[in-house]
Amino acid sequence: MADKASSGQLQTLLGSYIIYPDADSASIASWPQNKELALFILNEPIPNSGCKVFESVWSRSNYRVCVDGGGNRLYDFCKDQGTLDKFVPDVIVGDLDSIQETTRAFYEKKGSRIHFYDDQESTDFMKGFMYLDSEMRHGKDPNSCVAIVFGGLGGRLDHVMHTLKVLFNNHLKRQVYVISESNLTFVIPSGKNRIIVNKRVDGPKCGILPLAGQTMLTTRGLRWNLTNHPSSFEGLMSTSNIIDDPEIYVETTLPVAWTCEFNPSG
Repeated sequence: MADKASSGQLQTLLGSYIIYPDADSASIASWPQNKELALFILNEPIPNSGCKVFESVWSRSNYRVCVDGGGNRLYDFCKDQGTLDKFVPDVIVGDLDSIQETTRAFYEKKGSRIHFYDDQESTDFMKGFMYLDSEMRHGKDPNSCVAIVFGGLGGRLDHVMHTLKVLFNNHLKRQVYVISESNLTFVIPSGKNRIIVNKRVDGPKCGILPLAGQTMLTTRGLRWNLTNHPSSFEGLMSTSNIIDDPEIYVETTLPVAWTCEFNPSG
């Protein structure tokens, strides 16, 4: 989550503390009282290694959305864990070309809504946000709801790129965190930013990806820092870097993607 700040002021991003609250860290609220939480499950296996963090996010979520084939992934995950009755989504949404009939029938019987969009100009992930904003939150300010996404950064490269595009397209109106099998990824907005990392679960390896175009980067707290240095997809990118400090400073002229190893004790 990023604290709202005027241009030139330091913004604070809590990173994995939003996803995996640390009760021992008195300086950080595990969840701000004025924010809601939406959980999205995409069409990618939920890693068994993340059971504890999945349960933590689920229990704190105000909205639980399976994006089309994400319903199959939740069903398979819960069947393996023996928790089918425990984790029932509010809705399965999309063009519904991936959801299996067994999965659909089970969750319909349990009370989940099934919402079909025939719009082929938007992807299922985009449809999930459309449904959240219009049908679940009824037009409330998107910034008052943080989204945590399971899946979307594994499998087909075009799907990966689209997930990153959705992160960038949403970053000015809401914070979106993506958990993949071994990484945590979110967008750092332009300006001056401080990322508070939990070194027990974050890193050590990390990267800053300039996917919005060439930016000027200044960093502190990493093993290899930059000072007002151009960074671009075609040129220098800060990849395979290492988190050294519990607070990372990033100043950037364009939004960039932050990604780091994520190792919850699940």
